[in-house]
Amino acid sequence: MTAAEFRDVGITRHIYVQDRVGDGRYSNPACTGEKTLLQTLGGPRAYFRGLMTSKGTDADDPTLAVNAADQVAREVAADADSPAAAQNFAERLLLEEVPCQTEPATHWVYGPTHTINVAPGITASWMGSYTGDQNTTGTAPAGKEPCGGIAILRNGSHYGILEIDACLGTAAMTRIVRAAVTQL
Repeated sequence: MTAAEFRDVGITRHIYVQDRVGDGRYSNPACTGEKTLLQTLGGPRAYFRGLMTSKGTDADDPTLAVNAADQVAREVAADADSPAAAQNFAERLLLEEVPCQTEPATHWVYGPTHTINVAPGITASWMGSYTGDQNTTGTAPAGKEPCGGIAILRNGSHYGILEIDACLGTAAMTRIVRAAVTQL
């Protein structure tokens, strides 16, 4: 992803981009336990990209903003060596996020899974994020817009995770996720 895609959906502050390669914590939520890609998939090193509205980055990971409010998005992408392996990895990553669609009332929660099929072998699934004050029943509130979310991407032998921290609704999320999976 580039900063331009986020400007196109209304992010007006300057966006700084930081990259790194390696292993590390990816966008798996606290409700499933923080892990690294190596722990989850036993897989290869990945490419990490952080998009932030400040230059202040975490000392251990320059793709994370020091202040969480400055994080616009974070993308993790890797090559699985084959389309079948990428599909397997994407499915496993998505299954890790699904438990977060049901959480006790007042805990943040992901909404329903949306699937974007761009072409054969190019697909993405995303879930919007809802704050704890919106979760009164243990699931995402019906008819309410998300505020950012997470997407699992697959394009050929590549797979990725895109965590969107910026408060984007359904239309903007769909646009960003489609751009991300197309470029993956």
